[in-house]
Amino acid sequence: MCGRYLGFVLLVWIPQVLNAPSAVQSCAVPILTGGYFVPEHSVYPNETTLTYACDNGRKPAVEGWWATSICQNDKWSPTPQCIEEKACVPLTIPNGNYDVSTDGWYKDGDKIRVRCDEGYEHKDRDATAQCINGTWSFVPICERSTKSCGDPPKIPHAVIIGNGYQEMFAENSELQYKCEDGYAAKDADTKTIFCISGNWTEGPTCSK
Repeated sequence: MCGRYLGFVLLVWIPQVLNAPSAVQSCAVPILTGGYFVPEHSVYPNETTLTYACDNGRKPAVEGWWATSICQNDKWSPTPQCIEEKACVPLTIPNGNYDVSTDGWYKDGDKIRVRCDEGYEHKDRDATAQCINGTWSFVPICERSTKSCGDPPKIPHAVIIGNGYQEMFAENSELQYKCEDGYAAKDADTKTIFCISGNWTEGPTCSK
């Protein structure tokens, strides 16, 4: 009887152990060519913050002459890396994007062309930047287009359907209002408005 009970307990307990989430893992010492890190150990506990710097002629693949990386369950984030001093780190372009280098950094002389998000345009029509001796020749700016529209008008007894909230809409955007149950907008319960040259066309009037 005792043996049967013990067997039952083991059958219940073993699957729970097998299905239990694995414990967080520590990180091995990272490989850092052309640099050094502090503190220097062979293994680092999870959530350890490692500080590193690079030898002469090199710099971290992030802003600044020193950088940090955090051990996150057997992985370092971001990966410690030393690059040539004349290379450039990626740019942050609000409301814009560009083709990201597979290396995570850009060589001296590399060029990028920034694409502005929908509803934004290049300030002074300048979209290109070049890496020159470790710095970018220019930081393109994506500013709101004068032809884009802000919040659509709030209409009593109506909501906008098919679109989530946005602060800005590109020119020629269209939104559809739907009246509250029991209300209609002149022979219909929906109406579409358009963004034209920075202004929304007239919205519906929802009446019983």
